[in-house]
Amino acid sequence: MNEFEKMGIDEDFNPLYTELNIKNPTDVQFAVIPKIMEKKSIICVAQTGSGKTLSYALPISELVKKLEDENGLSDKKSRPAAIIVAPTKELAIQIQGVFKKISHHVKLRVRTLVGNQKVSLKTQSYEILITTPAKLSRAVKAKDVVFSDLKYLVFDEADQLFDMGFKKDIEGIVYHVDYDSTDTHFFSATMPIEVEDYLNHKFKKKELEKISLNSAHRVQQKVETFNIYLTVKEKQQMLKLFLTKTAKGRGIIFINQKNQVEEVDAFLKEQLPTLKYKVLHGGLEEKERLVNHKAFMDKKAQVLLCTDVAARGIDIDDIAWILNFGLPRTPIYYLHRCGRTGRAGRSGSVYNFVTSFDSKIIGLINDAIKKQSTLDIKLIAKNMTETRKASAPKKKVKTKRVKVTKRSR
Repeated sequence: MNEFEKMGIDEDFNPLYTELNIKNPTDVQFAVIPKIMEKKSIICVAQTGSGKTLSYALPISELVKKLEDENGLSDKKSRPAAIIVAPTKELAIQIQGVFKKISHHVKLRVRTLVGNQKVSLKTQSYEILITTPAKLSRAVKAKDVVFSDLKYLVFDEADQLFDMGFKKDIEGIVYHVDYDSTDTHFFSATMPIEVEDYLNHKFKKKELEKISLNSAHRVQQKVETFNIYLTVKEKQQMLKLFLTKTAKGRGIIFINQKNQVEEVDAFLKEQLPTLKYKVLHGGLEEKERLVNHKAFMDKKAQVLLCTDVAARGIDIDDIAWILNFGLPRTPIYYLHRCGRTGRAGRSGSVYNFVTSFDSKIIGLINDAIKKQSTLDIKLIAKNMTETRKASAPKKKVKTKRVKVTKRSR
């Protein structure tokens, strides 16, 4: 009997672990799976890359299969037993992929409801639905999705759901939830106090139990960080230098605004025409956004150029590096960006372009990660010198190496 079986997951799931190269549950899976199996409603705060998706996908799939064993295969239309709500369509599709892998072994019917999807779910029978807040809210109002048989409701990346303005949609969704018969779970890598207080108040009938792993709010300890000090005008040339001389393996370049992404995209097309990369931001047509996301997930591109639409929850285990072309507006988003690398036990690197305008945010970021293990934040002096010579050969610039102790928020 393996550790998953000891927690109540049937042996029918065992081939899945071989497929995913899983030998033992992660810490978050050890903590979460028994609680969900015991029908507890929880708030789980755990580090990015720690295995949160499987921590709820496995027990919910097991419990749904038990319902099916007891009651037979349901032929009710659009009355799911479990619904997973994610803040972005990319994350929803990724979660669907996890449930699809499970369903190959235990025969569950999984559906998604995202974007401009034209296929109606109203006439379909299925057990599990993965969706986004706005789509689910509209579907519930239109009675395209009915909660009469709902047993399990999960909000993934819960804090971002509220940060992105979905509060009204979520309240519209939970208005239709029968708290007595539906276990409700919230998962995130960070959980601001105000969001946690809201959840505890809004869902007080559920008596939410908090599971907070010690590694939450941290950058992975195997992630090495480098600060590169430069001027705004030097960013594009430094990017070229970075991609041609420093970047090894696949990586993600985070840029704060879509117009800046477009500028960098044009620069790379001219300066590095052979570079295999994809672009991802909220301004793209939905079809192009999903195609680009899938191409990067399928390893058809070496680099992803994106805004924070890809900073949360996207699980790609071979990302070797992250470059913050622009620093994010909050330390929390910095932690989520960094969480895209150093996953599944691998090491990773984070590079920050730091200008004179970033003194406040870099200070906040350093403060936010100081309680962790000590890591060096190094200046790539050689590349800096080369770039400065290329862009302003007569200008003499002094650089210094800095060392920072990481701390948690």
